[in-house]
Amino acid sequence: MKEEFLQRVRQVLDQENMKPEEFALKAGMKYTRLRNLLSGQGQPRLVDINAICSAFPEYSFWLVFDKVFPEVGQINPAIKEAQKQYVISPESSEQDESK
Repeated sequence: MKEEFLQRVRQVLDQENMKPEEFALKAGMKYTRLRNLLSGQGQPRLVDINAICSAFPEYSFWLVFDKVFPEVGQINPAIKEAQKQYVISPESSEQDESK
């Protein structure tokens, strides 16, 4: 579970385009703690998991359980990327309504 969780944390880092220092700051963690976890030193503690999930609530269920529920806002980085790619402009919506 440790490696899977940390791999998902790395995916969030990539998706959010954050440096580990920024990520740690947002999560309220010490940067050295996050760095050690990401390099495989130490086990994620409950306090670490809670801090990360609290900072990124939209990913929390996926981070811990590797499950998503987009209908209630529980997504993963792939879904977030797809959402960014699928943006409907107001102009195209208005054109559709006038037909």
